[in-house]
Amino acid sequence: MGHTLILAEKPSQAKAYADALQHTKKQDGYIEVNDGRFFKEKAYITWGYGHLVELLSPEQYNETWKIWRLDQLPMFPEQFRFQVSKDKKKQFNIVKRLLNDSAEIIVATDCDREGENIARSIISLTGASNKPTKRLWINSLEVDEIQEGFRHLNNGINYLSLYKEAQTRQYSDWLVGMNASRLYTLLLQKQGLKGVFSVGRVQTATLYLLYKRQKEIEEFVSQDYFTFQGKVQVTNGSFEAKRKQHFATKEEAQKVLQEQGILLDINDGIIQEVKKERKRTKSPKLHSLSSLQSTANKQWKYSPSEVLKIAQSLYEKKVLSYPRTDSHFITDSEFGYIKNNLSNYQECIGVDVEVVYPNAQKRYVDKSKVQELSIV
Repeated sequence: MGHTLILAEKPSQAKAYADALQHTKKQDGYIEVNDGRFFKEKAYITWGYGHLVELLSPEQYNETWKIWRLDQLPMFPEQFRFQVSKDKKKQFNIVKRLLNDSAEIIVATDCDREGENIARSIISLTGASNKPTKRLWINSLEVDEIQEGFRHLNNGINYLSLYKEAQTRQYSDWLVGMNASRLYTLLLQKQGLKGVFSVGRVQTATLYLLYKRQKEIEEFVSQDYFTFQGKVQVTNGSFEAKRKQHFATKEEAQKVLQEQGILLDINDGIIQEVKKERKRTKSPKLHSLSSLQSTANKQWKYSPSEVLKIAQSLYEKKVLSYPRTDSHFITDSEFGYIKNNLSNYQECIGVDVEVVYPNAQKRYVDKSKVQELSIV
């Protein structure tokens, strides 16, 4: 019948899968699996190293594109083509053999658009696109989560749209980067500037936002203003009173004081009204990647890339769920998992917290708002 091939994104991910399965044996570039609970026949786990394949460079489409010239722009390949990264050919050949010998492929790369693109690009270049595929879609590398994922594999066809989205982004990055970088470099060199100037679909737009913000900071001119502030003494104590209105000049502020008959000294007055309000502040939402990056930057001055690197490392060590998510919600099953392990979490960090809401709250637990992946 042929074996089942499990395609992971990286070696650490493959090892996590193997740790959740029985009767595994490490080989050169892959892992043998004999686990009758999930696979009728022998299965193999293999992996890429991130992007095992990459788009061709301009001169590989057309030799004349090797020389940078304005009259050759824009460059539009008739069809985008991929090649194996130079330093990854050995692993690619192992993956290719296993894919082509398989009866079924389980896509087990990261559960997002980019993960889908990595897997499908490898499958396409190896000529195994005709093979039936299943999708392992999990949010954690915990043993229980992995095993549950293998018990409930999804039809791989359902995720092809993610592949197309990511591939379209990849093509647009190539078109903008290759063409705009050459255009700006050649035009700036005509103005006497030296070097190569990199332009990117995301990087250049982000750089311009940073530039605008820096210019605003440099051009900001602070202005003095005047306001009223006084210490109010009452029977039961004292408090600071402050007027919200600001005045551009001291004369304007003094004029208002004079109109109200207030002296720049001790004044008698009457408190006309006291209002007491009870306000409720909602607890913060659960973290997505962007909110985690923002919080870490404010508290510890970590850059977004540092936060992602740390979160990715913790995910691979099974401490965090998959970090690349925009969601602020979890599913009911994930809530149940957290609830069942709450005492372990408390023991780990040395705290004892009273459970105020033992049942799922809609503010945090809402399966309908978990599009791809739940919170970090």
